[in-house]
Amino acid sequence: MQRVCKAARAWMAALVAVSGAAMLSGCALDPVGLAVGAASSASGSEASMTADVAAAYRGTNCPTLEALLKAYNDPLPTLGGRERQAQLIHITAVRQLMAEQRCPAADTAGPGTAGSAAAPAATREPQGAMGAAVVPLTAQVAQAVGLESPRGLVVTALMPGKAAERSGIRAGDVILEVRGVAVDDAVQMRRALGAVPSGQSVLVKLWRARELRELIVGPITSTTPALPPDAVYADAPVLPAAPVRERFCVAQVTGSGLFASGVHSPLFTVRNDGSEAESAKLATAFLEAARKAQPGYWRAPHPRPTCSRDSKVCTSASADSDVLMMLCETEREKGTAVYESLRRDKPLTELAWSPPAS
Repeated sequence: MQRVCKAARAWMAALVAVSGAAMLSGCALDPVGLAVGAASSASGSEASMTADVAAAYRGTNCPTLEALLKAYNDPLPTLGGRERQAQLIHITAVRQLMAEQRCPAADTAGPGTAGSAAAPAATREPQGAMGAAVVPLTAQVAQAVGLESPRGLVVTALMPGKAAERSGIRAGDVILEVRGVAVDDAVQMRRALGAVPSGQSVLVKLWRARELRELIVGPITSTTPALPPDAVYADAPVLPAAPVRERFCVAQVTGSGLFASGVHSPLFTVRNDGSEAESAKLATAFLEAARKAQPGYWRAPHPRPTCSRDSKVCTSASADSDVLMMLCETEREKGTAVYESLRRDKPLTELAWSPPAS
């Protein structure tokens, strides 16, 4: 729980620095209520977990607590199992703090008790989730990321293993549309997702690295019942297949500091669609090879590499500041020039490596 809160504070601190928004205390980063599964993996009794969560929220004012309570209640119909249990623990903790602070809405009847299994009575319209916590985009953040107007939702956190993370959405992305519906608040996004049968995928338009991108995200969870076996979803999104091209790449991983070591690959050739998913997989494969070649080095975990839209550059940095990088070109001459430049400007050990067969 502490690791989750620490990461949340770090992200929110960065967001607040550019947006000027008031920062919530503790770990109160999740206004959508979709990234609160940390408590589900914690050990100890329900009471002790509730106390830990309450401690993280302590000091938050009444209006914020009221907003959090609503946000945690709204997606309950889309959750089940441990995720629902974790959500209810957060709800119970928030309600306890509201009672302690005598917030006006503390006595409002609702489903926020740890033993409640009923969905919120007020939630009548379909609700859906893809495992991403979001906040509305402010004018300051819009300017910082290169959007002309403050529209969309900033992704602040991802639930591990859920649709958003598995489909390639990243923290810091700005979600502009879901299923062709413009989304400017979490309620709109939940409604757009809720209209889709549970288990299906949706087309998401987002803004990343000052570029418009489209991703197919799924399987989402929804209060709309799943389709029967072999049924076809009429609104299933389709993206045109990217052409398979030959690409010439070099990968390297380097440590931090003046005398840090590093390794790089030879110039290698791949044939793929140049997608971020394929390129990130390739860069990660080189990192694993470097770990095997130099036991004891590069032990710190790396997040999945993030690539430019054309996948010419893919990078990832560990908590120890080790940097993984892969550079690709579609012309052999340019790829060779990149390779020679890396060898000349920053001498590293060359690791005999070739990409795994796809």
